[in-house]
Amino acid sequence: MRFKPQPLVLALTGLAVLSFAGCGGDDDAPATVTPPPATAESSLEGVVFDGLLANATVCVDLNENRDCDAGEPSATTSATGTYKIEKLTAAQATGFTVLAKAVAGTTTNADAPVTAAFTLAAPAGKAATISPYTTLVVSEVDGGRAPNRAQAEENILSNLVGTAGDVGGLTLYSNYASDETVGTVAKRDKMAGLGQLLTVAFAKTVATSGLTGKEGFGALGQAATGSLQQVLSQVAGKLAAADRDTLSAALQDSLVPTAAHLADVKNATAKTAAAPIEGAWIKTTAVGAATQKELFLFAGDGTFVHQMLDSGVALNTADVTTTQFDNGFGYKYGRYTFVGGVLTTSLLEASEASGPGSGTLNNVTVTGNTLTADGGVTFERVTGTDPLVGGWVRPNGSNEPEFLVMFGDGTYVHSTFYYQNDPQTGTATFFETAKSAGLRKGAYVRDTANTSVVNFGDTTVVFNGALAIPSAPGVAHVQPDGSLSMTGLRLVKLGTADGAKAITGLSEATRSRLWSGRYFSRTVSIGGVNRLQYVYVRGPNDVLTFLQPTVAGGTAACDTHPGGTPAPDFTSVAPGDGKLKQFVVGTSTAATAGYAQRRLNIGQPGAAVTYTPIAKPTNTTARCVWPI
Repeated sequence: MRFKPQPLVLALTGLAVLSFAGCGGDDDAPATVTPPPATAESSLEGVVFDGLLANATVCVDLNENRDCDAGEPSATTSATGTYKIEKLTAAQATGFTVLAKAVAGTTTNADAPVTAAFTLAAPAGKAATISPYTTLVVSEVDGGRAPNRAQAEENILSNLVGTAGDVGGLTLYSNYASDETVGTVAKRDKMAGLGQLLTVAFAKTVATSGLTGKEGFGALGQAATGSLQQVLSQVAGKLAAADRDTLSAALQDSLVPTAAHLADVKNATAKTAAAPIEGAWIKTTAVGAATQKELFLFAGDGTFVHQMLDSGVALNTADVTTTQFDNGFGYKYGRYTFVGGVLTTSLLEASEASGPGSGTLNNVTVTGNTLTADGGVTFERVTGTDPLVGGWVRPNGSNEPEFLVMFGDGTYVHSTFYYQNDPQTGTATFFETAKSAGLRKGAYVRDTANTSVVNFGDTTVVFNGALAIPSAPGVAHVQPDGSLSMTGLRLVKLGTADGAKAITGLSEATRSRLWSGRYFSRTVSIGGVNRLQYVYVRGPNDVLTFLQPTVAGGTAACDTHPGGTPAPDFTSVAPGDGKLKQFVVGTSTAATAGYAQRRLNIGQPGAAVTYTPIAKPTNTTARCVWPI
């Protein structure tokens, strides 16, 4: 079952440079005088860069506590970012993580002043280059998202899928600060620009999390690793200080984990058993002669997701009161607490009309497989005699939130919430990057010859027009530990001990990845004249708008500013303004295309404004110079 392609890592280069010095006896010396051989010494040298860092402290982290302690071998970087640590044993030179500490006011950066302290790192044996990318490798292992360096490298490179045309030929260990290889300069500059944003994010993560040691280092990539592709799409090359600061602020949710998300991770990691509310639940409501069917998942990390499986209204009808936002296009997710019979929910994203908002549900009781609450609310757990039946999630969905619910009648629903470019073409067109968030229904059956094999049949309903979102299911295998494995994917069941420890990844970073860097347009009437209005979601709370100038060939900067004329119908993708924001990628722009229509709906059922999702306009199309 292939839910997401997992490309293998690129060739990795850049082993630390080691030099050895030794001495031996004189061949002419008397045979009776044989002095003991001197212990061979090694040295470790390389370059530190987010831009070349001068006056940074580089040390061998002998106790692996992610700090440069007294007595640990160290050196200071030169004006060109190089360092050399001498008088090391061979084990010290190759067997430990190497750190580079940048200190505000002391360390200088060739690209921009160092105004906030941060620490970079390189894995053992890979310290010829120390950069934001090598730091992410260390963070993946320290944060428990990868069991070893090789898997960490694959995690990071997998999240750069689709950018091969932009940065192909470089590796995680490339010296993109000074490599002048013909044909790679533009690609190197894009990696440098993204690296600038990463170091700012590292400094913010340290400041906001308050975490230290390996726990603090693990937090550095908690949001950033899964956002590399999406952030890189907005980076054309090295960034001027002002542009770096603007994008850092706009994309903070993509790169810096919030305190709430870090608490979710910590709480789930510490769990040993599932709480009674954890699992997949169904709420059914009569709608005339039809039945409305809603799905709720409550996970052990304190996150929940709600999705309408059937609104009770047929698909592709003219009804725009509820189906415009429901029936699989829309979803809600956020955080919950369940204490003393009170279920409290807080929304992170709302793109459907049904389901819970931020608030409380009182007198909630869970008795066996039934949940009841005030107001006649009743949920039934998705369960059955077959262990397959229930809700499944990635054990660590920080980069790619995803769930699968299997029902006792042999049907399933599968949904994904992540940003992914097309891995086959290596390009990043708008419609390829959007093929990641959606819902799919279908059927499954255990193989008669081998019951540990699960065959997923033809899809019965695909929500999002005719596009396959998410990818078509195939075959899964039930593992001895009870997990489900597919190509490039492993799922654990909610309600079990492993499911209780799962990190769904439904966070502020998820919301930012799906929205940031999106472009929309619609026609508006200004003074009786139709004009094209552009909307650019630079970040989840940074929405710009401008009118296309009436005269082609303009060379002035586009007149963008929040709340411009006409003002956009939203200034944040967060649900705090009470507006539903539903991003749909179909196969047609025609209003008559129904559920195959490509659109962005803003508002409420029956009173929504529709924009058309578009690729990033060129300056010629926009008739002005596009921002950043």
